[in-house]
Amino acid sequence: MLQELYISNFVLIDKATITLSERLNVFSGATGVGKSLVIGALHFILGGRFTQDIVRNGKDEAVVVGKFYLKDDSLLEYFRKTLDNTNIDEELLLQRSIDSNGRNKCRLNNAPITLSILKEIGQSLINIHGQHEHETLLQGMNQLQILDDFGCISPLREKFSSLHKQIKEKTALLEGLKKNQRERIEKTELYAFQADEIDKAQLGVGEKEALEKERCLLINAEKIYNAVSSCYSQLYETSDAMYGTLKSIARELQSVAKFDEDLVKVSESYNQSLYQIEDIAFSLGKYKENFSYDPQKLSSLEERLDTIRKLTAKYGNTIDDVLSYRNEIEAKLKQLSEEGSSIESLDEELTATTALLKQKGCELNKKRISVAEKLAPLIDKELGDLGIPHGRFQVEIKSPFLDDNEGVSILETNSSGISNIEFLISPNPGENLKPLRKIASGGEISRVMLALKHQLARVDKTPVLVFDEIDANIGGRMGEVIGEKLSSIAKSHQVICITHLPQIACYADEHWKVSKFVKTGKTYSTIENMAGEHRIEEIADMIRGAEKTDITRKQAREMLRDAKKKNKAGN
Repeated sequence: MLQELYISNFVLIDKATITLSERLNVFSGATGVGKSLVIGALHFILGGRFTQDIVRNGKDEAVVVGKFYLKDDSLLEYFRKTLDNTNIDEELLLQRSIDSNGRNKCRLNNAPITLSILKEIGQSLINIHGQHEHETLLQGMNQLQILDDFGCISPLREKFSSLHKQIKEKTALLEGLKKNQRERIEKTELYAFQADEIDKAQLGVGEKEALEKERCLLINAEKIYNAVSSCYSQLYETSDAMYGTLKSIARELQSVAKFDEDLVKVSESYNQSLYQIEDIAFSLGKYKENFSYDPQKLSSLEERLDTIRKLTAKYGNTIDDVLSYRNEIEAKLKQLSEEGSSIESLDEELTATTALLKQKGCELNKKRISVAEKLAPLIDKELGDLGIPHGRFQVEIKSPFLDDNEGVSILETNSSGISNIEFLISPNPGENLKPLRKIASGGEISRVMLALKHQLARVDKTPVLVFDEIDANIGGRMGEVIGEKLSSIAKSHQVICITHLPQIACYADEHWKVSKFVKTGKTYSTIENMAGEHRIEEIADMIRGAEKTDITRKQAREMLRDAKKKNKAGN
């Protein structure tokens, strides 16, 4: 329940602290004094959309604080889970402020929270029924929501909606995959050909460089052989071979070196060089002896290089690039294969999910029919209480999907189920049931809405129900009936009601009066608790306005006394 509401600098309200009853709380006051500001403050604390215009002129910020007490353990557990905070206890303090620059601050038990979390919390705490809400009663989807709320079958509806969404998403994905199937086949064939072409080549890293080196050797084989042979011949094989001359020089140096130490060094250095020349000559001879030239090998090498050149021209500048591309198409082939498998898998999933959707849809439809049968007589009785004694109410449920003649697919249904419903009413004896949207007057719609709200309150788990001028366009006689209904609802819920009818106000457990006055050029709205004689005066004001008399005061006392008796009898 909402124990206390604190309002500061909110439009015309300077400061107000409202301590509420856990049962029926009524706010009254003349037209234009600011009763709607109480509803506005509640909307604000529940996360509604507001601008800095609500900040009272000349003030820095508007503040609304709501102190709640959670009696319901399941609701307490819900908040602990939603907020991921096991330390939340029965007392909940919600606070929201907005400054003159439009900056919002939201707090829960003095800890900062986001506006979206505040809104989520608020929706679970308070349900506000607006004064123009009866207009929505004419819309089919809203009628469906009312039926589901009354039957407590919203969880099943949400399951159907979730399955319906899954099917829509999977169908779109499957259509996209099938649409691209031809392209996928072509890509698979292309990548498979390219992979095979690269694999057959059996490329090796660094192979091209090694082959080009060998090719250079083979192309210049004759030139190389002739040069090596000539060098070796000049060193050893001719009559004037250089090696013999060099050897002779070594002997002459050695023969005179013993006469001069400097020549010893020269001789030794020369001998070292001669040994190197001997090694070179030996290597040249060995190279010449082992040298071979195979024109066929050059031909096969040219073919191999040509293969490599073609592959690098198609798939990359180097063998490394080609091999890297091979890895890429391997991954692409795997992905394409998985997409092909996805079509089969999605087909199977769609078949299974569609079957489950049909099952849940039929189950939901069956429950709605059962709920409709229970709701109709209850609303008939409510209508009798509300001055339509011969009124008949019925919920018409149709399902084109279940009608074979309609040929409607389960996927053509909407996410709320396979049922289309219509509220039917016959307000007068002898008249056929017809859609509420076609025949009901404004007063009849208001009464049907009140009848539905009275029944829905029995199953509504939201602890606080707010009714903003539910008595609009309704006279005093019906006002008393509405007062009784609200008092009945207040047995299981905390009720906050804005009213202009004394017949409703007299049923309040707490009565607040909203007034407006001007002081030093500024307008103020105040909220005062009405008790004792003050309440009698306010009820009398509501009966006759400024023309109240002792008779209206007496009438006010009688109305309060009668309401108190009825409340006691109802308990």
